This record gives sequence, structure tokens and C-alpha cells, in this order.
Amino acid sequence: MLKSKVLLPSDGSITAAKAAAYAARLMKLNPDMKLDVLVVLPEKEGLNNQTKDMFETIDGTIEAKGKDILDNTVRIFTSEGQNVQGYIEKGDPAAVIIAFAERGAYDHIIMGSRGVSELRGTAIGSVSHKVIHEANCRVTLVK
Repeated sequence: MLKSKVLLPSDGSITAAKAAAYAARLMKLNPDMKLDVLVVLPEKEGLNNQTKDMFETIDGTIEAKGKDILDNTVRIFTSEGQNVQGYIEKGDPAAVIIAFAERGAYDHIIMGSRGVSELRGTAIGSVSHKVIHEANCRVTLVK
């Protein structure tokens, strides 16, 4: 099998969990596959002062939730005896995923087709749609 370096973005959604399960099955078939999990948290840049103050009070909660998402996703792999690395970044999800994949020289991104904010995605363009069109590597979407 081919040696591959895979990035699995996760937002805790059902489709992200399905993407993780799919990636875990691929890892069983390809023991040389290296996989990293990425969770992207919102950033407070560009918010007005009132919103920034409110964001400060919930920032710790958001980071705790991000860590929970990362831990739960990594657990999918460790329960199968697979070793993966996990990362948490902040910013616009699509931009962070694309930049992270380029910096890390990943040759494949596996992600859920819909995230936790399906309605928002229809208005401004979904994260998966942006990643498919802007990533410089193969992208697999899992429904």
C-alpha cells in the first residue's frame, strides 16, 4: 500500500465521527498511513468590544469543548490500537484546514460533508466546499 499522510479535521459532528471511523478502517488496510486530527476553534479577532468581553467569558468553555472533541476523535483510533496525533488551532475553519494541510505536506484530507452548523453553511458556503476547491491535495468527504 501507499505511504500516505492524512489530515482529519473534526468538529464533533456526526459526519466528522463517520469520517473518523472511515479513516480508522483505512488505517487498518494501510498500516503505513499517518493520520493527524485537527480541531479548529473560533477566533475572537474582528469582534466588537461588547462581543469580545462576552467571548472572553466563554473562551475557556470553547477551548474545553475543543479538547473534548479532539479527545473523543482520537479515542476512535486508540480504541482500534492506532496511533494518531491531535492538534487544536484557532481561526476560520476552512482557511485553517487548508493552511495546516499545506504546512504539514498532507497528501489527503478526510472530513465530514456537513459540520455542526449546517444552516450557516448554506448561506456563506460550507467548510467542506471551500476545502474541496482550495486544498492542494486529495479530499474525501464522508456523509
